[in-house]
Amino acid sequence: MNLLVFFGVPALIIFLYVFSVGMEKLSNGRLHGLFAGGLSAGEERFLLQNIPYYRELSNHEKNIFRSRMKRFIKGKNFETRQGLKLTKEMILLISASAIKITFGLKDYMFNSFHTFIIYPGEFYSRFSKKLSKGETNARGVIVFSWDDLKFGYQYPDDSLNLGYHEFAHALFIEHFTEIKDDEFSRNYVRWLAFIKNKHKLNYVKQHHIFRDYAAVNEQEFFAVALENFFERPKQFREQLPHLYLLMSKMLNQDLLKPAL
Repeated sequence: MNLLVFFGVPALIIFLYVFSVGMEKLSNGRLHGLFAGGLSAGEERFLLQNIPYYRELSNHEKNIFRSRMKRFIKGKNFETRQGLKLTKEMILLISASAIKITFGLKDYMFNSFHTFIIYPGEFYSRFSKKLSKGETNARGVIVFSWDDLKFGYQYPDDSLNLGYHEFAHALFIEHFTEIKDDEFSRNYVRWLAFIKNKHKLNYVKQHHIFRDYAAVNEQEFFAVALENFFERPKQFREQLPHLYLLMSKMLNQDLLKPAL
């Protein structure tokens, strides 16, 4: 059908303007229509340049990764605070973090989490009553400091990555608010038995394998272990081979190969 006939010239002009604004602009710190057609060539270049994990995938695996990212982005709300402008870079880094750590699992959508909020830097948490770099709320919201999120990707081998850390909490929470039959759930009991062993935890702490924050509780231990799993896999496997194996089984992937 001819659009001029259907809409009329004035209506068509308005339609085209609204469509172009929706595809190209972000306003009020919210996502408006970006990525509606999937990842562009430019967005894939961004992944190749900034996500070493993505570069190492086969072409088939890259297709799966991009497809998962497209679905993830379309299903989530991205918002900013304190006047920060929402950019594609923010959306891509957050989404790549989620897809990367769940790439070996069937469920990668984090359905219990619907909104991601980005502050320019550290923010005051009403939950912890202190300044925070990141926060995962069981009510479905994950909050990031953009400065710290970027830092995690600028230094990919320092075992500090806010994206991995917060999505590790989200992964942990989801598996205990929903019944899931997957590799994570099936291997969790053995992982928990390992970290509940005080001798093992003392060994980790005394040898400074993980930063001290890992000793706060089992959720923080998992989050810090996951950061090390993806950023320092060789050191992790050399120093804690059994725990590394348990993590690789839970996540159903191994950066050092062979594949599970």
